Amino acid sequence: MGVLIVRAPRAWLRKEHFFLFWSNSVAVSLVIALTSACDAKSNQTPPMQVDGEDAVPSRIPDAKRVLEVTAPNYRPVAGLESECLGRLVFEVKNKIEWPVYYNVPHGSGFWGRSFSNNVRSSGDTLRFGNTYIAVIGSVSGSSKEKIFDITPPAREANLRELIERSRRYIDEQRRENKDAESLRREVKQREEFIQMWQKSIEEMREKFEPFDPGVPASYGYWTSTLEGGIYMTKYSNYRAYLTRGDYIYIFESTVKMDTPAAKEAHRRDFSAMLKSFRPRALHEIPTEPGVCIPYGFIPDDGRTVVEFKQSLRFPDAPGVLYTIETGTVHPRRSKAPLLHALAHASINPPPQMREDEARPVVIKRIGPQSVKMGGLSASQGGVVLQAGLEGQKYDIYNVFTGYGGWLGTYVLPYILVEMHTVNRAVATEITQHPPPFEQSKQRLDTLLGGMRWRPTSPPMAEFSSASDPPRPNRD
Repeated sequence: MGVLIVRAPRAWLRKEHFFLFWSNSVAVSLVIALTSACDAKSNQTPPMQVDGEDAVPSRIPDAKRVLEVTAPNYRPVAGLESECLGRLVFEVKNKIEWPVYYNVPHGSGFWGRSFSNNVRSSGDTLRFGNTYIAVIGSVSGSSKEKIFDITPPAREANLRELIERSRRYIDEQRRENKDAESLRREVKQREEFIQMWQKSIEEMREKFEPFDPGVPASYGYWTSTLEGGIYMTKYSNYRAYLTRGDYIYIFESTVKMDTPAAKEAHRRDFSAMLKSFRPRALHEIPTEPGVCIPYGFIPDDGRTVVEFKQSLRFPDAPGVLYTIETGTVHPRRSKAPLLHALAHASINPPPQMREDEARPVVIKRIGPQSVKMGGLSASQGGVVLQAGLEGQKYDIYNVFTGYGGWLGTYVLPYILVEMHTVNRAVATEITQHPPPFEQSKQRLDTLLGGMRWRPTSPPMAEFSSASDPPRPNRD
């Protein structure tokens, strides 16, 4: 009597197993194995979804590892102010600024706002689920209402003004004593422009539909877009502008329209989110689950996929940015903090462009090394250079600190913090050199030392099994 070895496919079991069957009972044993595998699969909790993809970790973090994100041993010292971003809270010393400046002549630039014309961190973004968010304020003489210049009503009003001006110009030319041929050419040219602008107005009215966000002091519209190659996919796009005090909050949500009812369901969900949103004062820390944005808060159940990258700065050091990047770990987009730390620690000075230019020199390399970010172990790397001519030397620096998060969890987001100086040759509005590195490093250490999950009531279920779950401060 022989022995038959059957290897179960991965689709049947999570791990590879080998089954041993005696040849006279192969059929019965195989049926039992198949039934057990199917039962085990049906009893499994569906994997966490991140942007439509399964987020299955290689292993599950234990309770101790989960609690590290709450920094259980951290105690803020006197004189610090708390601030929040995403699902995190941290401390800073002295006043800070978020980037709320908008002064671009087109509609695509406001999602990655800036502090001024040339002071920004590339890639700043705020994504909450399927919604991108921007916060606009009045800065440096640029009114926040300038953002309305890119809305369909404003664009239509501009086109109508051009049409009226062209018609007045035609009337003026006809009143003048011009030869017939010259008048005919000018009138023909202007009428072609008028027809083109009228067509643009008609196309905009077909493309954009008014949308009532359902909240006070708001404006919105809906449109659709087609994406793809041979097989095109239609998307529903809602945008809303909410004016609240000193800021205008812009929300744009996009979902795939796979059914006739998708547009209405999208409108309903988007309106519900807008109604739940509320403005937030600087250093105001909410106690319920949700996400903080600059000067705002959106409540949720703690399980919406987020992707935030936002810079802050201190007014007394406008050329030093502290960029915080945090969000849900994606199964195909690892943040690889150790590699980033190594790259930042390996930065070399740029080549000398002119003979009279003093090339920066490296005076200190940082790491790569392991440091604490709140209660988490993070990778850090950076470089400090000295620039300027003799007698006018100053520090320029770039320091990266990162924790990669944990795939398949809601409470262990990736957290990356980069402190870097702004190039004054590009940002000519900066009139002062950066502070010495050690001064900025103290601010960075304060920010990193208290970086943690914002306590909420009720706490996330992942913390409920912990012996001492984080609780919001009611003082």
